[in-house]
Amino acid sequence: MLYFFKYFIYLCILLSLLLFYFLFTPLGTANVYTFISHKLSQKADLNIDVKSIDITHYPHINIVMNIEHKAKLTLWGYLDDALVDMDYTLTSHCIATEHCQIDDTIDIKGHIKGPFTKLYIEGKGLGLDGNVSYHATKYTDKVKDLHLKLNDINATKLIHLLGQTALIKGKANADVTFSFMDTHHKKGHIVYDVEDKNFRGIPLKLHTTVDIKDQKHTFDIDMTSKDLVLHISKGTYDQEAKKAHAFYVLDVKNLAKLKTLLGYTYKGALYARGELFYDKDIKIIGLSKSFGGLTDFVFKQDTLHLTLTNVYLHEILSLFPFPAMLTAQADGTIDYNFLTNKLTVQTKLTHAKFVHTKLVDIIYKKSGVHMMNEVFNNSKLTLTYQNNVILGDLTLANPHSHVYLRSTKINTQTNTINAYFDFKMQKQEFSGKVFGALDNPDVNLNMQKLIRYQMDKQVDKMIGKHNRKMMEKMPMAPVAKDMATDMGASFIKVFF
Repeated sequence: MLYFFKYFIYLCILLSLLLFYFLFTPLGTANVYTFISHKLSQKADLNIDVKSIDITHYPHINIVMNIEHKAKLTLWGYLDDALVDMDYTLTSHCIATEHCQIDDTIDIKGHIKGPFTKLYIEGKGLGLDGNVSYHATKYTDKVKDLHLKLNDINATKLIHLLGQTALIKGKANADVTFSFMDTHHKKGHIVYDVEDKNFRGIPLKLHTTVDIKDQKHTFDIDMTSKDLVLHISKGTYDQEAKKAHAFYVLDVKNLAKLKTLLGYTYKGALYARGELFYDKDIKIIGLSKSFGGLTDFVFKQDTLHLTLTNVYLHEILSLFPFPAMLTAQADGTIDYNFLTNKLTVQTKLTHAKFVHTKLVDIIYKKSGVHMMNEVFNNSKLTLTYQNNVILGDLTLANPHSHVYLRSTKINTQTNTINAYFDFKMQKQEFSGKVFGALDNPDVNLNMQKLIRYQMDKQVDKMIGKHNRKMMEKMPMAPVAKDMATDMGASFIKVFF
């Protein structure tokens, strides 16, 4: 018994020395902090460095620690092995996550209360250049009744924290509620609003609502501006498969007002509806009746493909800043590559008619042809547009007439045109060149075909059409006729 008591005294002395070492010597205190820091870092999966622990008035204690070498967390209040009732402050000049590092002033004050198995946490203060407030109940393996409010925060910083690129910037508000959240399951609702006063030159508002149930998300998005309304509805997103689908309605009152957004001065209104898909790439399909007929379109892999059915050509052309020459119903395709900024048009035209232009007046003045009286059902238009230049060909034909516009070049930056044409209409034939300003072009006529026709017409009156054709078969007759035509054309040009 005496032997046991002797060793018991030695053990008490040893424990007292160890306790004195850990509590009352700098080296011992440092070892305790290192041990606690290691355990807390493992528990929270964060780099936590305990700087001080004051247990002078235990169970009321004061703890100061650094988190991720960026933030300072101070807690003070009641703490024992079962309950927590403590205030805290969290301050930092930087937010660091796996996605990014952002300079930001964080200053939040809050409270923690309850048993370790059911902690109620609340806090509010400054963050993301705005106001932050939150409360939640943290259980051992889940979180319940989470409510987070963000007011007047920096939308760019928030989106960067989520690992994305912010397209719409400005002041934002967010309201996040989750009734339940653990490693595998969650149920919540998010409302997000942001106002960008200069989104590529126009003011724009974004309103988003998201419902979350485990890996399935449903969402609605509204983007509104003075001349633009985009409503995305019945959206679904599979977080595990990373696939999304939604319906949309687009209503643009005046495309010209969106020049800075679209990068080009389009004209007129546009209304369309369709579906959105995401599966590694974005795909958009839709239908529009804005141009008289039906326009089906598909956007995929940086290319927009449109299929036109009985679309009014002049309404399509009115999108561009040059005067339309024709009215017609168009069937065909339009492709636009957003990487190369190249537009390609392939269309067949029916019921094509000329509208009133200076060219129409010039043709009438010099030939007496009423171009606006002709209707062409066998016609086509092909063109490409890139780097402010339109290159194309126009073919208009019916059983008795035709108009060919070849090697057409229109510069939309300088508003100029250069094109060659061949004309047969109402028993008149000639060719020529159109060039100069789009709104007031110059026209040079090659009068040989017109004079040849007029000569044939006069000869027919004198000797008859049959006899004229017999004379044309005689040796040297074509040469004489060409010489006369050239001389007549040169003479007439003096007066035109």
